[in-house]
Amino acid sequence: MGKTSIVILGGGYAGIEAAKKLHKQFRKDPDVSITLIDQNPFHGLITELHEVAGYRVEEDSVKIPLTHILQYTKTEFIQDRVERVDLKNRKVVLRNKELKYDYLVVATGSETSSFGIPGIEEHAFSLWSLDDALRIKKQIRQMFELAQKEKNIEKRKELLTFVVGGGGFTGVEMMGELIQWTRFLAKEYKIDRKEVRLIIAEALPQILHSLKDSLVKKAVRFLEKHNVEIMTNSPIVEVTPDSVSFKDGKSLKTRTVIWTSGVQANSFVKETGLSLTARNRIKVNRYLQSVDDPRVYAIGDNAYSLDEEGNGVPPFVEAALQTADVAAYNIANDIKGIKEKKEFKPKFHGVMVSIGSVYAVADIMGFGMSWIFATLMKHLVNLHYIFEVGGLESCIEYLKHHFLTRARRKPVLLEIGIDHFNARSRSFWLAIARIILGFVWLFSAFDKISQGWLTVGDKLVSGASLQLIGPNSPGIYVWFVENVIYKNPLLFQVAITLTELFIAATFLSGAFTFLGAVAAIFMNINFYLSGTGDLYLLVAHIPMLGGAGRAFGLDHYLMPYLKKLLRYWQKNGTIKLNLRK
Repeated sequence: MGKTSIVILGGGYAGIEAAKKLHKQFRKDPDVSITLIDQNPFHGLITELHEVAGYRVEEDSVKIPLTHILQYTKTEFIQDRVERVDLKNRKVVLRNKELKYDYLVVATGSETSSFGIPGIEEHAFSLWSLDDALRIKKQIRQMFELAQKEKNIEKRKELLTFVVGGGGFTGVEMMGELIQWTRFLAKEYKIDRKEVRLIIAEALPQILHSLKDSLVKKAVRFLEKHNVEIMTNSPIVEVTPDSVSFKDGKSLKTRTVIWTSGVQANSFVKETGLSLTARNRIKVNRYLQSVDDPRVYAIGDNAYSLDEEGNGVPPFVEAALQTADVAAYNIANDIKGIKEKKEFKPKFHGVMVSIGSVYAVADIMGFGMSWIFATLMKHLVNLHYIFEVGGLESCIEYLKHHFLTRARRKPVLLEIGIDHFNARSRSFWLAIARIILGFVWLFSAFDKISQGWLTVGDKLVSGASLQLIGPNSPGIYVWFVENVIYKNPLLFQVAITLTELFIAATFLSGAFTFLGAVAAIFMNINFYLSGTGDLYLLVAHIPMLGGAGRAFGLDHYLMPYLKKLLRYWQKNGTIKLNLRK
């Protein structure tokens, strides 16, 4: 009997989650193969595309390589385009090959829908892919470049009017980025900010209609404070190259309409022959199996699933992850011969909407929050997801993109705290300081050993070479020294000496330099509190935290290897030392 083949179409939120869950079920089973197919080499964080479109971050910040995510897992990744699915013969036809499957998981995601509105597809800018975000970024800058040269007042107004079609999560988040970036561009191109006009056009009576009224009011207040015009009950009926028209007969002259209102499942599914709903979503049963074929599962935005009240489940990331969990569980049980199946019962924990880099509103399990608290919560949720798919190193990249580097300038609130950390230096310049400090610690340790610190327990009490209490030492520190250290002198003498040797070893070898730097800073803080330490030595050790062992040190080899070990452990729950890739 041959292998059981599971094929997943799509490397989005749902597809990745399904691959992860199936790997955990079958990682030790040689009779099951898992293949994930996507036309892109990366997993895109589509909920953060507005940050690229508004040039808050570079495009790399929303891309995680699929080879990185799936490394050390059972899932094989194939970068190719799916041409069609042959349900009868259970095979997937790709541009470059064909694949047989026993179970098919459709997770190709969504795309923009124009709802048949004239001009949307031709003249508006959608925001549903990285390419879309890059086009918007290019368009916005180009409008300022043209406006700087334009002498005609009416044409300048047209160039500097930006309309976001849709006041949902994506539309409001896009507007938040426009508020900040247009302010920056106005300064760069020497254009009066008052000339820039920002508009949200929403067909419903209010924006963010799925949020609590109290949170909507806060969002509206923030937007209006930053001169955003909010046009509710204003469905767009036509877009031309230089205008947008509304149902009430009004129109605006503009070169930039960003369309965020319409979403439908990827049109690829129309070619599968599966039963679909009006927006291309696959009809499924409560186990997420296609109503046409129990071996085909639809997850994420591809599945037309219902909540317990009979309403269609919205295309949220949380829904995508939950559908993937259910489908993977049911496929695994079916392969193992277990009749039990899990029903999809969505349970949402909250939503968050960022409006620029320092303001957000959020509803977390019924608890509303706003401003910096909601912003921090959004970052924490993003980091949690990124850690799950990409590991610690992807989290570090996220933090670097958002807090340590800059695409455009951050608002004043963040500039104060972050811009001072933007200067980059090469690790090899730190190597010289690292080695010098290493010898300082080595000589200090040898001096203590020669004085008998490892054998005679009276050196700390006598203050022979290290006075622990100075005239300005804090009271709690004095109490700790007198009641703990002085009563166990030999123990602490050995601890101090061995710690100094450890620091010297890490600095001189360049291995685990970060840990050595932490220990050195801790020791220097204690010396400083005793009144015998030098502040400059404490400060001199801080740069050692920044990868000082990566040049002319063993960390150059150790850190990449440890990253691989961590990545393997995260995905398999075990350690494998002989990793070759």
